[in-house]
Amino acid sequence: PVYDELADELVNLYEPGVFTIEKCTSEKDKPHDRKAVVSNPYACTMSRNYMRNATLKDSIYIGRIPNHFIFSIESVGGGNLSPGVILAEALRVLKEKCMRVVRLADESLEADGLME
Repeated sequence: PVYDELADELVNLYEPGVFTIEKCTSEKDKPHDRKAVVSNPYACTMSRNYMRNATLKDSIYIGRIPNHFIFSIESVGGGNLSPGVILAEALRVLKEKCMRVVRLADESLEADGLME
């Protein structure tokens, strides 16, 4: 955990709402007064500002879940399509494009004699 003045610094290094300050109430947090707590990880843009402070750099680990994606769907023009329909169509198009890339890569490997 990050405590007291370092907690205040950490909260101010990130987008509003990523971290909040909580009062220390448990025995394991004593003698500290307050600590930084992750309150909204979705608001984080993966900033590395904390690395400028050596103590914060050694106290914090920021990681990503490789197969976890967060996005929003916006519909303009009167909302003719529901978000579910927009998502399904977008995924269909993405799948087609990925299959095209795989096919082109296979063709390139075959042309170069690198594929069995």
